[in-house]
Amino acid sequence: MKIKRYVVTHLREAMPLIRQELGQDAVILNTKKVKVGGIFGLFQKQRLEVLAALDEEKVAKEETEFATLLQSEKKRREEAPERVEKQGLDKLPEAETQVLGELKSMKEIMMQMMENERLPKQLKPVQAFLDAQEFSQAIRSGVMAELLIKSKSYPNYAKEDAFTWMRQEFAKRIKNYPSIRSEPKKIRCFVGPTGVGKTTTIAKIAGHLLLNERQSVGLITSDTYRIAAVEQLRTYADILGIPMEVVQSPADLGQSLERLSTCDVILMDTAGRNYQQYSYITQLETLLSGQEMSITLMLSLTHRYSDMRLITDNFQSLGVSEVIMTKMDETTVRGPIFNFMEDYNLPITILTTGQNVPDDLVRTTPEFLLDLVMEGR
Repeated sequence: MKIKRYVVTHLREAMPLIRQELGQDAVILNTKKVKVGGIFGLFQKQRLEVLAALDEEKVAKEETEFATLLQSEKKRREEAPERVEKQGLDKLPEAETQVLGELKSMKEIMMQMMENERLPKQLKPVQAFLDAQEFSQAIRSGVMAELLIKSKSYPNYAKEDAFTWMRQEFAKRIKNYPSIRSEPKKIRCFVGPTGVGKTTTIAKIAGHLLLNERQSVGLITSDTYRIAAVEQLRTYADILGIPMEVVQSPADLGQSLERLSTCDVILMDTAGRNYQQYSYITQLETLLSGQEMSITLMLSLTHRYSDMRLITDNFQSLGVSEVIMTKMDETTVRGPIFNFMEDYNLPITILTTGQNVPDDLVRTTPEFLLDLVMEGR
């Protein structure tokens, strides 16, 4: 073990010296205040003594283990590339349990490398990009593990090669994301917390269906808590020349659906309330019970991802079948879009990009999502 002593004014002064002389794997053993300088014990200055050490044997062992695991995974893929690609890691035969264990260990060591900044310099920009875009740790570690494996076959690769490989890895992931396999039901109900832009988005969808797909559309709102919301949707209905109904109870809803039965599509707005109030979710369940409709959850990309998860968990009891994410124009972070599709088996079918009705609305496709990944580049 290599041990070095540093005498500095502050700990932050010692850190670059330790990294430079001992490397990223060094650890601090001890710190204590000492007095230095002066004459005959007078005029001494107080400093900080830092003891740092590097366990060279441990580092060498980790690097050897990682190289061995990389080689093992590379060999396995070369021997059966089609099976690995089609079956995925979770569906391999029991005979390959040991290989799975090795792969798990490899990813754990890889994460240690990322944390200790020991990634190859060509891969560090990719890691920084994924982190800045707030991709989940699971996505980051999975993508970086694949890039590390691939880099062993191309010793002279450059940073741009690494980003090309990153795009290829996301192309594989997007193929496994959930997608709409059938047309939405005739009645589509939109739910979500306050402030996500449900009413405006419904107007955009109504305009698209009416003007681009030539379908007849009817509107319903149960958002009677805010008079402004009713009037806003009524204004859109008048501009588009389509019927609108206001409901307050299950009986009202049944009668309104009957009156709008000749419409090709019926879009229903609901109140934006505090999603943490379970009484609100219960009220929605009561209102919508017995009706054959698809439920669309709306989330804002300006929310923290932890809030998106909490919102989704609370609305799941309604039978959510698809998700729309709004306000993409108000943030440059794209990771949560992909985190969501990997964490929940729900498709994100639409992203909104502004307030203009009906224009600022994008229907997602695999190609669009892949371009979205690279947008920050």
